[in-house]
Amino acid sequence: MEQSPSPFEPGVRVRATFGRFRDQVGTVVETATALPEVFDGPVLWVRFDGDEEPGLVAGQFLEAA
Repeated sequence: MEQSPSPFEPGVRVRATFGRFRDQVGTVVETATALPEVFDGPVLWVRFDGDEEPGLVAGQFLEAA
């Protein structure tokens, strides 16, 4: 079964809607790979404004900024 492509390509600006990054805005770095299928959709690395290291966020908790 093929996984559908992420609506959040690298370079897209997003806002987190849930979790520890809630209400923070950042840029998608890449889709995380080799993770168990826990969430409905992709898990993404996002570099949030003001942070040096990207954070891991499920795509279902992101919206376009």
